[in-house]
Amino acid sequence: MSLNLFKKRIVTMVAMLVFTSFSFAAQAVDKAAVDKITAKMSALQIQVTSVSPFVVDGLYEVLTDRGVYYVSKNAQFLVHGNIYDLDNDMENISEKSLVALRKNKLKAFEKDMIIYKAPQEKHVITVFTDTSCGYCQKLHAEMADYHKQGITVRYLAFPRGGLKSSTYNSMVSIWCADDQKLAMDNAKKRRAIEPKTCDNTVKEQYELGLFFGVSGTPAIVLEDGSLKPGYLPAERLIQLLEQK
Repeated sequence: MSLNLFKKRIVTMVAMLVFTSFSFAAQAVDKAAVDKITAKMSALQIQVTSVSPFVVDGLYEVLTDRGVYYVSKNAQFLVHGNIYDLDNDMENISEKSLVALRKNKLKAFEKDMIIYKAPQEKHVITVFTDTSCGYCQKLHAEMADYHKQGITVRYLAFPRGGLKSSTYNSMVSIWCADDQKLAMDNAKKRRAIEPKTCDNTVKEQYELGLFFGVSGTPAIVLEDGSLKPGYLPAERLIQLLEQK
């Protein structure tokens, strides 16, 4: 066999493999299943962003305005929570799907964040916060410790009681304040703040938290897009950031 003929056969085999891969990918997405899942989620008043086959047979990964769900192909069964790979050191597959998405979506809210910048910044975290939350108040009271470690803290609002809660109104007042950081400082110390309203994105920040999978506060988004629920002291947090 000539060298040229051999090369032609190799190219033909590669092309066939590529075509087969694309054909398999196309077949893997069942449009009828996607439509049925989307309709079921919409009936639950959950806005669907995307539906795609998941690594677990029979499940579809559904990205929504309230986070990630896993729904069976017939749209009868729904799983909400993290899925782990037992054969790969308990790797959180759900988290892998969200990290890149979180990083991209945070960019749209950078102008809305209340930022406590470290004088010698090494790392930046984004914290979904609630002024009535005890551990949020504790984190805020230790801001100097975070700054000492070179950690800049960026706040987004997440009123745990929802959009009809008194905390939501308080957080609107903070984001509408002439001096947002002063209003935040006072609220975190349980001091009265002046009620104010304006055009703001507190509602959208809350909805973003839901999409990210935030269920309580504080919820910390690290630089790589991973989400860490709960309070972390500065020394523990810097260790985590350096490991990342």
